This record gives sequence, C-alpha cells and structure tokens, in this order.
Amino acid sequence: MDITPNGVRIEGEFGDLCKTYYPAEGFSDVYNHDFQDFFVARFPFEVVNGQIISSDEHLMAWYVGAYTYTTVSGGSRTIRKLDYGIPCGPAPEFVQQQIEAAKAKAEKDKQKAIQLQINAVCWLLSQATNGDASAQCSLGIHYLNGQGCETNREQAIYWLQKSAAQGNIEASNKLASLPKLQTP
Repeated sequence: MDITPNGVRIEGEFGDLCKTYYPAEGFSDVYNHDFQDFFVARFPFEVVNGQIISSDEHLMAWYVGAYTYTTVSGGSRTIRKLDYGIPCGPAPEFVQQQIEAAKAKAEKDKQKAIQLQINAVCWLLSQATNGDASAQCSLGIHYLNGQGCETNREQAIYWLQKSAAQGNIEASNKLASLPKLQTP
C-alpha cells in the first residue's frame, strides 16, 4: 500500500459487489483472483505506507476510471481508480426530524396510556359498584396512586375498606400499610 496526496494505491484484489459466480467445473475458479494494483481515492481509514489490510476486511468503493502515476524508474503506469466517497452521517435536518417524530410518538403513547387508565377506572367503578371485591381493591389503588383519576385518599380508603370487608387480603394489606393521617 502506498499513500499519495490524492488517495491510496493498493496491491490486492477487487471485484463486483454482490456478483454471483457460476464456474463451469466446481468452485476452483471462484478463488483464482490475481493481485493487481488499483487506486482508491478518499480512502476511509488512517493508513501508513506498506500497511497490510486483512483479507477479512471488505471495503466498498465505486469504479470511477483510471489513475496514472509515476513509477520509481520514472515511467508512468495507469491502473483502475476507485472512489470510496465522502463518509458522512445523516443530514442534521433528518436527525432533527427523527428526534421530533420520536418525541411526538412518546407523547402520543403517553396520552394513550393515560386514556387506558381512565378507561380502566370507569370499568372498575362499574364493577366495584356491583360488589366485585377485586375491582373495589383495584379501584382503591387507582385512587390512591392517581392512575386514571385524581389522587383521592378518601375514595381510596372507602373502596379498599369495602373490598377488605369482603375478605380481600390485598385490600387489607394495603390499608394496613397506609400511613396514619396526623390530626391537628
């Protein structure tokens, strides 16, 4: 490998991207590549003269024509010229659009979750009013935590007590764990 101001001259092999080989006899022809010199403009890595690039590393560059250079004996030689291109990331406008889209999706998901909690409270209220102990306990916890409704300690205790009175252990444990209110 030789470094020039315009790119890197490489001795190695190159070929078509995504090309399928169909050799007439077996697979031996697939591996009969001859090493040759070629030039890569805008090589993407820091390299030093004489550096060897592992055959495991595959780089993609476009064929753009010919490159002529002066040999050590003073003659000239023309070889294939490839261009790696300008490495770049996505445009800043695209990144900003993606950030804004992600924020909008997060807000939409948050609103959907809130609406689901509101719907759950409505359903639990109808079930709790009909005497379902599990629904009474869940409704009490929703009121206690403000999930799908405003936080309301009195309503929470009311529904938890109704559920506990029917033998719901979770409601009894939740009531026992509530801190006592200080009265002035």
